[in-house]
Amino acid sequence: MGKIDQDTVNRILDAADIVEVVSDFVKLRRSGANYKGLCPFHNERTPSFSVNKSRNICKCFSCGKGGSPVNFIMEHEQLSYTEALRYLARKYNIEIVEKEQSAEERQQQNDREAMLAVNDFALSKFRSNLLDTPEGRDIALPYFRHRGLSDAMIERFKLGYSIDKGSALLDAAREAGFNEKYLLETGLAGKSEREGRTSLYDRFRGRVMFPILSISGRVVGFGGRTMRSDKTIAKYVNSPESLIYKKNLELYGLYQAKSAIAKRDKVILVEGYLDVISMHQAGVENVVASSGTSLTEGQIRAVRRFTENVTLIYDADQAGIKASLRGINMLLAEKLNVKVLLLPPGDDPDSFAQSHSSSEVERYLAENERDIIAFMTDVLMKDVPANDPTARAKVVNVILQSVAHVDEAVKRQEYISQCSRMLGIAEEVLVNQLNVLITGRYVEDEKNRAREDARRSIEGIEKEEGEQKKEAGPEAPLINLDNNKLRPYEEMLARYLVRYGLLSIPVKTDDSDAAQYIPVVDVISSQLDIDGITLSYAPYAAVFDAVKELRNSSWPAEHARRETEIDAEAAALLEEEREKIRRKGGSIDQLAKLDAEAQMQRDAFRRRAIDEFDVQWCQNKLSNTPDDDVRRTAVELMVDRYTLSKIYTKQGVSTEQDQLGTLVPRAIIELRNAIVADIIADLTRRLATEGAADPARAMEIISRISEYKDFQRRLAEILGDRIILPKQR
Repeated sequence: MGKIDQDTVNRILDAADIVEVVSDFVKLRRSGANYKGLCPFHNERTPSFSVNKSRNICKCFSCGKGGSPVNFIMEHEQLSYTEALRYLARKYNIEIVEKEQSAEERQQQNDREAMLAVNDFALSKFRSNLLDTPEGRDIALPYFRHRGLSDAMIERFKLGYSIDKGSALLDAAREAGFNEKYLLETGLAGKSEREGRTSLYDRFRGRVMFPILSISGRVVGFGGRTMRSDKTIAKYVNSPESLIYKKNLELYGLYQAKSAIAKRDKVILVEGYLDVISMHQAGVENVVASSGTSLTEGQIRAVRRFTENVTLIYDADQAGIKASLRGINMLLAEKLNVKVLLLPPGDDPDSFAQSHSSSEVERYLAENERDIIAFMTDVLMKDVPANDPTARAKVVNVILQSVAHVDEAVKRQEYISQCSRMLGIAEEVLVNQLNVLITGRYVEDEKNRAREDARRSIEGIEKEEGEQKKEAGPEAPLINLDNNKLRPYEEMLARYLVRYGLLSIPVKTDDSDAAQYIPVVDVISSQLDIDGITLSYAPYAAVFDAVKELRNSSWPAEHARRETEIDAEAAALLEEEREKIRRKGGSIDQLAKLDAEAQMQRDAFRRRAIDEFDVQWCQNKLSNTPDDDVRRTAVELMVDRYTLSKIYTKQGVSTEQDQLGTLVPRAIIELRNAIVADIIADLTRRLATEGAADPARAMEIISRISEYKDFQRRLAEILGDRIILPKQR
């Protein structure tokens, strides 16, 4: 399948009505301007699932899931973005128009489909071999029975057997018309050279077969375990990397586990095929395996699509933990909540699941999983002599290296407090060492980026970087700002970006009393650039970038097109009113007054229509973007969780949108104020430590504190006494 044409995507998004889409799965009842029903993503008795028809989004106020029609289908049916679009196209009878492919792209697509077809053929043969041949029934099936697998599990995971003959599969595939090229590229066949002659053979012969399915259920590869006792033969053989099988992207069992992972909001990671199958058989279905390989970024992204909570199961020996440290650190860096489970001595997930009932397995998992940092501290320190400070220091560094990958300030502080209690080391000492490690990590990241840029430059790929940043306040010292304290202020800005990012608001400039109308995203971007401020919370930064991208790419043309249409509608409206005035008649003064009122009505209609388009267009693009993080964050920020105090004007109650010319600049100043307060707090801590032993350093810090306090007073004068503070989480 090719890429869906953008015009087709737009038709699908325009046609998809959130109420109609959700109603296919949830019984909705009207509740004011919205609709309500029982959430389909978790069990509940009181409806907390809200559907907003005007914004075309849905949201569960209990579990937090929802989004646009595309996002809802992705979550409910566990589909990719493109698959969800195709689902909605079928629902609304929209013909899929795919982008025209080049000859190379068409060939690659044909190769991909041919490889998937030959894998499907192999799967059917392996399944038939297992159940319908004497060799399968006498050798392979007893093996699965010996491992305690039920017929239901053999069927669910599509287990099979490859006949122990040199070219049984190969001959059958040839007879069915499959090209040898695809048998070789998928790894189903191997090639040997003997005495100058080339011959092909079945690569998996004499092995029980574990098919590896993609997230959509297609067979992309196989794992095979030998049934021979010959020690010179590899116990396991896996499909090689190919056009359809990327080991760093696939997790065994994810296709079978995805619904359970999403429902339980947790994934359990094990190592082997049988670990996964036995756990599923025991009723624990949110289990996948990395198949003996180290975790990769691609696999972590696949997991993160369904949940942010991960439990690892492996042996609690130092070698095992150190071998998996890179994967653990990657999980932490991706903001996943990582726990670990230690099974009883001598057990692995397979044997434990086989020897316990479903309820016992569930209870053991619930009662014995521990946070990863506490677990690492316990296990790694267990065999370190108390009188060996060098060995203890090495272990502490290993633990802190993992903590350094945690970006959330509150979670990182909790880990430090926990380590301090368990290790008997003062928090200040751990914090100092952690800062060294974090700095080292950033320096290494910068070096890696520099090396990557150098490589790109050598290849002739030049990258423009670095926007000049102007300083409005005193130069900031090198500190670690408390991102958790800043997040509520960043959230307020992100919320304005999502709701009103492309809406033009009145902004007064220093050299003129007249206000200029500038899009909200431009106001925020220009003001933050002046101070060199970037949003520290990654999801809000991603939303900011997405709105800026819309601002500079497709929006100007769409805005101009719609503005032309609105001008025509407004002109027609004015002419209609003038015709009414002419029919009504009256004095010249009366007619002139009525005509002026009609023109005011036209201008008000035009302004409202343009504003409505800018607001809805931006929200629609963000809530339907293929970027999972941006889409999820945008939908969250569209939900009405804020209550603005009513401000009465001569015309009545002023809405939030009416007040944006005041609210947006105020939110920017409040973020500045929070950053300055954090800098002052950090300098005060430095004064107590660095300044205690160095009077010159103390005077320098005091001078800096004075500068920032003066800057803070100026900000307070701008804000005044009435500061709208964002709600703390």
